[in-house]
Amino acid sequence: MKLSLALPFLLAATLQVNASAIGQEVTLHKKNVKLDYVLRELQKQSGYNILFDQRIIPESARINVNYKNVHVNQVLNEILPPFDIKYKQTGKNIVLNKEINSSSKSAPINRQQQTTINGTVRDTNGSPIIGATIRLNTNTSDGALTRQDGTFTITARPQDRLTFSYVGKASVTVTVGDRKELSIILEDQTVEMDDLVVVAYGQQKKRNLTGSVASVGSDEIEKTALQDPISILQGRAPGVQITSNSGAPGGEMTIRVRGNSSLNSGNNPLFVVDGVPIESNSLSSLNGTENFGLNPLADINPDDIASIEILKDAASTAIYGSRAANGVVLITTKRGAEGKAQITANFMSGVSSITRHLGVLNASQYRAAVIDSYNNMNNPEEPFWTIVDSLNPSNNGDIDWQRELLRSAGQYKVDLAVRGGSDKVQYSWSNSYLDQDGIIISNNYKRITSRLNVDFHVSNKLKIGQSIAYTNATNNRINAGGTGNLSVIRELLVRPPVMSMYFPDGSLNGYQLGRRNPVGIAMHATHNNKSHRIIGSEYLEYEILDGLSFRSNLHFDFTTMKENEFMPSILDYREGYNTGAVRSTNNITWANENILRYNKVFNNDHNFGGLLGFSLQDWRFERTGLDGMFFPSDDIRTINAASVISNQGVNVEAESAMLSYFGRASYDYQGKYLAEANLRADGSSRFGRDKRFGFFPSASAGWRFTDEPFLEGIKNVMNDGKLRFSVGSTGNHAIGNYTSQGEFLVGINYLDYSGAAPSVMPNASLTWETTVQYNAGIDLSFLVNRITLNADYYVKNTRDLLYEVPIPTTTGFSTITQNIGNIQNKGVEFLLSTKNLVGNFGWSTNFNISANRNRIVSLPENLLTNGYIQNGAYHILQVGQPIGIFYGWKFDGVYSRDTDNVNGVTNGALGPVFKGGDPIWHDLNGDHIINQDDRQIIGKAEPNFFGGISNDFSYKNFSLNVLFQFSYGNDIYSEINHQRNTIVRYNNLSTDALRRWRQQGDITDYPRPVRDDPMQSESRVQSRWVEDGSYIKLKNVNLRYRFSPTLINRIGIRSLDAFVTGTNLITWTKYTGFDPDVNSYAGLRVGVDEGSYPQSRTFIFGFNIGL
Repeated sequence: MKLSLALPFLLAATLQVNASAIGQEVTLHKKNVKLDYVLRELQKQSGYNILFDQRIIPESARINVNYKNVHVNQVLNEILPPFDIKYKQTGKNIVLNKEINSSSKSAPINRQQQTTINGTVRDTNGSPIIGATIRLNTNTSDGALTRQDGTFTITARPQDRLTFSYVGKASVTVTVGDRKELSIILEDQTVEMDDLVVVAYGQQKKRNLTGSVASVGSDEIEKTALQDPISILQGRAPGVQITSNSGAPGGEMTIRVRGNSSLNSGNNPLFVVDGVPIESNSLSSLNGTENFGLNPLADINPDDIASIEILKDAASTAIYGSRAANGVVLITTKRGAEGKAQITANFMSGVSSITRHLGVLNASQYRAAVIDSYNNMNNPEEPFWTIVDSLNPSNNGDIDWQRELLRSAGQYKVDLAVRGGSDKVQYSWSNSYLDQDGIIISNNYKRITSRLNVDFHVSNKLKIGQSIAYTNATNNRINAGGTGNLSVIRELLVRPPVMSMYFPDGSLNGYQLGRRNPVGIAMHATHNNKSHRIIGSEYLEYEILDGLSFRSNLHFDFTTMKENEFMPSILDYREGYNTGAVRSTNNITWANENILRYNKVFNNDHNFGGLLGFSLQDWRFERTGLDGMFFPSDDIRTINAASVISNQGVNVEAESAMLSYFGRASYDYQGKYLAEANLRADGSSRFGRDKRFGFFPSASAGWRFTDEPFLEGIKNVMNDGKLRFSVGSTGNHAIGNYTSQGEFLVGINYLDYSGAAPSVMPNASLTWETTVQYNAGIDLSFLVNRITLNADYYVKNTRDLLYEVPIPTTTGFSTITQNIGNIQNKGVEFLLSTKNLVGNFGWSTNFNISANRNRIVSLPENLLTNGYIQNGAYHILQVGQPIGIFYGWKFDGVYSRDTDNVNGVTNGALGPVFKGGDPIWHDLNGDHIINQDDRQIIGKAEPNFFGGISNDFSYKNFSLNVLFQFSYGNDIYSEINHQRNTIVRYNNLSTDALRRWRQQGDITDYPRPVRDDPMQSESRVQSRWVEDGSYIKLKNVNLRYRFSPTLINRIGIRSLDAFVTGTNLITWTKYTGFDPDVNSYAGLRVGVDEGSYPQSRTFIFGFNIGL
């Protein structure tokens, strides 16, 4: 593997060395074109750097050129003299300068007062700027240009003012005074509306977008110390809602772009990394560790990312067709650029800890609660004494299991990258090592990444290149989620404090009275996986004619994973019972795209663009494994040592394929009137023979109204304004590979003979989910982009929902996947960016807020029971309601006395009467009987609105970024709070139990604890566990100091930054769990906290060094 990664880099270096052998002849045939266009084309073809100040090119300068295989110098010698422009060539650099006429010079000055000024001009990275213009006073033509090393010499008087300028940089003006040397730093000039953003199959000027695209650049990524590309988007991108499934290193996130559009689990967006489509469905982990798979993007080093774009509306996503109904996330990694090789190294180290501890009863409080629970059973002879007997050595502890299990976890990371190139070859090679401990003991994640991006200009017409990334990851995982007694989080909250860590003989007290030792689970139960992943692409691009090019891409994504699991006998009540499993998984994706692209400008006003393409893609999944039990020792964990090995094992293979045709056409007139149309046809093997192909069109238009003559007067305030509208359809094919064809389950034994039985009922008429989306937006810029506002309103209608419909078991099946029902999402998004202060002290703000309203529009009547479909334990699906509503009993308080139950409300028709200390349940139908008919909607997971606000401050060499993230109006069903307030199995309770009902007349909202809960007070899905999940979180703070180039350049360092970053620093919330940023389940069962791995507070200190 090391050799395979080194070879492309050696090839890139060899190509660079030989690049200078290629000639610099140019061919150009144009009529009535702008001079600056010709200069850029000459630079492109010749490989020379043609440097000039844009102000020396007359705005009206248009020329005719007709050259074929002519050296660039001949062209310059003929086109520049008419405009009084001269040039000077130094190596590969050609610097243009305006010829100075004696008649235009300023009046003679006193030569005795003049002083020779020497200096350098550099960019913010410390690199010299070649060809920067130095202007002496604004009313003269006297000046100079910087040399190849960025130095300059000019004569001036003390009262003179020097203005330094360069294309793309903000000008700087200084007064000479008594200085003889100057060191000038030119910062990038922000012209947001002309920035390029990555879109499907290319790039586009931000000012010409007609769709809805959110973008996060590398400058924003650098402000975080997060190691997951998805979590970086939290609070930064409007319309994108992200919640944490697990706070473990490498843990999975749930990302929703404009709401849930499906009733199945296929609600994640399509991820595309450097053109490679990444399946958002993670590799499933062994036995559902943490109830989730691995994060599919955890293998990507954020320091390699140049930008992340989120395509949201149909105009932006339709060209991805059947996989784009939930949006598309484009990740573009950094590439090389022409120039001297630049080496960058990053070092960071930090520590993480739990954001909060949850209150639980101590030993004496717990014993009192247990005694109450037995007394409330009216059965004092129950043998509960063992748990409350403080003389029992197994029950005489007073342990805070959170303190024992949770730790301050260290992490460190090292990055090393080299980027550069010549006019023919550009390269970027980056490497990274991450070692990150989780806040639960024994949890660790290690990742090694290496990425090589190379672009090679073989000739003026032919370009080839590659992007290849390798990741080696080791994840020592913890079974943290769920409600089973192998869940570490559940056990650390409910294992009684009186239970000892060890038995008197020194052995681990791993299992006692139904409760496992959480420290024992973390230290001795094994959940390890090791993976190797290669993501890459190769491309060839050929310019057929001027404006017409062909490109072929080959993409691949290969993952191999080895998994091991072992549960030792010391954690089980059965003597000698231990279990183990091994798994081997291969996931292979390849794709080929062939694209014909056309771009042409007519009369400098009419811009036409288009592309046609087709692609093939194939997915393959293979998995093998064995399970065993009764190993001779907990120290011998090889599967062949097990006394009993599964006679079936695991052997799964699956494959699917897609054939696609796609196209796009765009037009704009003077950047004022914009239009675009897209079409994609996808054929998928997942659907029936008659439904294999789906067609997904879109259309969009834009109008830059500020360019209209009748609005010329507002440009002093509003310098840019654009209206956008789009409509189109996209699809969703997130179902099983063989659902339409049916499946058989092998390994079914009958009379000692192995056989197969049908497991999935076929449905040849199965087809795509289709989402039709309408989007209207407006983009406004005020005061030369000091204030920008982007606003969108959208409506998404999804039909033909894919859903597993229950059918009579007499068919031999329990369900069949069918197309049913409709869902609607509609909402608004706002992004406001302001530059509040510009100058020595800078302050800018980015604020985004989004509101989405999800609604189930229709469901088949034959699937409804009492008007809804039960969806797991906590949720239902109901027409007119959003996905993620909680359904159960409404808790109205606690009966203070037996006599308070004046209506004699009973638990069920024949059940006992509720009395003092029991919950008061809302009697929905008024029949004085609490049963299934009294359930109602008790909460919703969807927030009313969410977003973030980021402030950037700068003063001299210091910069500070502060990001707040917020969500309002969403509820959380805290199942973990339910578990730690239930006395069954000797559970410990939360400190809320200190205010429990104890005697007649007590007024409280905490019911009496009752052993085994005969009144079902604790076991019901109820509003008591529904909590307000709204929060405001200080998500990220980054303080950075950039050392002065004049200081560090002396020791050979180009740039040096020191920084400190804090993440998840403060959360303001009413939620009583670890963190309101939680989602224990994927798919539709949203907003539930079943004890997910908690979020951590992290502090990072680091350096960025450029050489």
